Amino acid sequence: MRLALRRLVTTAAALLVAASAFAQGHVVGTIRNQDRQPVRGATVTATSPTATPATATTTSDAKGRFSFLGLRGGQYAFTIEAPGYVTARTTASVRYLGNNPAVDVVLRAVQDLPPSGPLAGLDVDALQHRLDAAAEGEKAGRFDEAIAIYRDIITRHPALTMVHLALGGLLERRQDAAGAAAEYRAVLAGDPANAKARAGVDRLSRQ
Repeated sequence: MRLALRRLVTTAAALLVAASAFAQGHVVGTIRNQDRQPVRGATVTATSPTATPATATTTSDAKGRFSFLGLRGGQYAFTIEAPGYVTARTTASVRYLGNNPAVDVVLRAVQDLPPSGPLAGLDVDALQHRLDAAAEGEKAGRFDEAIAIYRDIITRHPALTMVHLALGGLLERRQDAAGAAAEYRAVLAGDPANAKARAGVDRLSRQ
């Protein structure tokens, strides 16, 4: 009798674990530009007010693919950001079971937009060249050079949210928490709903 009861408890526990595993939404997608080329390193943030935690973040790979595993079911807002591209937003309903529709997004390059307001007169080709130089510097380990380029761009064009985010991320990786937090807060000052900046501030506040 005791052996049978023990087996019953073990089976019930296994079923609970299996149910928990199935109650996790799996979402995949691809980020491309308008030329249908994959965008590598795009930051994809999934946000749901009913989920815990409320946000999850991943990045696209060399083929522009990204994946979220373990999202709770519900309605999600997806924000896609990449240097040199206009931030894109979309929504999707995530289910626990079965396949979820792919979240495929096409990003529009900054130079495809006519600069206006604080960006009026911006030389987008020169900006992209500077962003590429900063990215190459960081990739090669020339961190001070990359930081200097980002700061120079921000001095000239403080409204460029993605540059603040890129600099904040680099400073955070370099263990400069105060500098990173300042960049994230600069983003939130103009865009209080920016999920990546909010997540950065929250992450640093827990350190």
